[in-house]
Amino acid sequence: MEISKFLKYAFIIDGLIALVYGLILLLIPEQHMAFFGYPFEEFADRFTGGMMVAFGIGNLLAYRASSWENVELVIYMNMAFSLICSTVMLYSFAVGLLPIAAFLQIGLMMFLFLLFLYAYYEAKMKNT
Repeated sequence: MEISKFLKYAFIIDGLIALVYGLILLLIPEQHMAFFGYPFEEFADRFTGGMMVAFGIGNLLAYRASSWENVELVIYMNMAFSLICSTVMLYSFAVGLLPIAAFLQIGLMMFLFLLFLYAYYEAKMKNT
């Protein structure tokens, strides 16, 4: 089955967000800390940035795929990642460990989760 244009756009959106955010964490974690008010942990921020860059590259490579079978696992990975991140951030916010600016990131993660959830169900409904 061929993948939809919506899913291709979802991969581009997620890939670019992950690349930009990952490069900020990787190259200038001090600015990330200053903007969001997170505690500065240079190694952890740079390590997370490197993972986000790899995640973004994976999404951009998935954009180039032509069949559903080639990207299904990437969609599961995106949904799991964004849902787990949102849950952890909401818990951290509830116990008082995150600044108010974290709501922006929570909202972004939930948006990406819903984006891929819609793309998943769109493909599954076409298949039935």
